[in-house]
Amino acid sequence: MFIAMGLMFLGIAVGLLLRGRPLAAKLARCVTPAIMLLLFALGISVGGNTTLMTNLPKLGGAAVVLTVSAIAGSIACVLCIRRFFRQPPEPDGLTTPPDTGGQTGAPSSSSRASRASQEGSQA
Repeated sequence: MFIAMGLMFLGIAVGLLLRGRPLAAKLARCVTPAIMLLLFALGISVGGNTTLMTNLPKLGGAAVVLTVSAIAGSIACVLCIRRFFRQPPEPDGLTTPPDTGGQTGAPSSSSRASRASQEGSQA
């Protein structure tokens, strides 16, 4: 395990030294195929392990129980948090203003001019 951690930190150090160089870009394109190859090799080793393959139904059942328990616990925690911590009200600036019958804000200059001409004609 210490070898794996050491190799990871060595890779981080080399990555810092190669940052911005063309070799780093070439290596970055190789990461995904290398991970796919490692997963394929892991699948071969798991498939070849007879002990693991015979215990796979028991291990799979335990994994399903663990996953369902984790999801149920997360939902229960969210429900408890929502019950004890209410959401604060929205600030006034974010709420929609009441309907003003099609008028928004101050009257425009054209509506003021038409009102002035109407008042002048009535006098």
